[in-house]
Amino acid sequence: MPRGRCHFALLVGLQERLDEDLPQIGELTKRHFSDFLAGSLAPDAMRSLGKMGKFGSHFYSEDRQETWGKSVVGLFESHPNLSNPEQLSEQDCAFLMGYISHLTTDEAFRDQVTIHVHGVDLWRPIIRGLWSLVDELPINHPNLGGEVDLFVRSDHVGFIDCQIVRTFLQRARGWAVCSNPWEHELVFLQMIEREIPEQEARESFTKNRGMAARYLNENRRRDFVDEAIQRGFDAVRGFMTGKHKHVRVEK
Repeated sequence: MPRGRCHFALLVGLQERLDEDLPQIGELTKRHFSDFLAGSLAPDAMRSLGKMGKFGSHFYSEDRQETWGKSVVGLFESHPNLSNPEQLSEQDCAFLMGYISHLTTDEAFRDQVTIHVHGVDLWRPIIRGLWSLVDELPINHPNLGGEVDLFVRSDHVGFIDCQIVRTFLQRARGWAVCSNPWEHELVFLQMIEREIPEQEARESFTKNRGMAARYLNENRRRDFVDEAIQRGFDAVRGFMTGKHKHVRVEK
């Protein structure tokens, strides 16, 4: 489900944490912030526009519990050519750190929020409503839309096609510049190419958010934010300090 605004918000939160606790890495991501930003939506871009599917782009699956918590390891097991930051450009490192932040945010969202919906019959509209609610997280950045526009790459970062990511990122631009939840929903509907009458769409949007609200109180929202940023920080630090660079794919 391509929902991106909370990824933007949490990426900015991760940037602040890097600035505070890992300033050298924070300086790198600031120098190449448009790459960092683009990477944060790249898994969904490769899943949808790149036709790679969920596991091929996110390296875990909701119906395979043995893959939970292993998405970052899975990324580098599947693509060991990306595992050593010493062999990558600064731009590519920043992009991959953004990619990592998406994976860790999705896993934190599952473990802190959607896990409470498992087993519920009408889970799909609830999940959609939950993403809409967390998309209200504030984005502490003065010109995120401008950063979206700065990403103009058309090369590849390993298996990741930057032209596909650029197209996806431009379609998501409304998430970067607007704080209205209904506008976020319209961006989502355009992304999935679903054309339905506005009244019907608004009714579904309101119903989904209402169903979801009981599963996302303020404490759970805060726990999600804290865990997403902490997981992202830990995973980025691991990548940049070479934790994965000796990983080999098992034959």
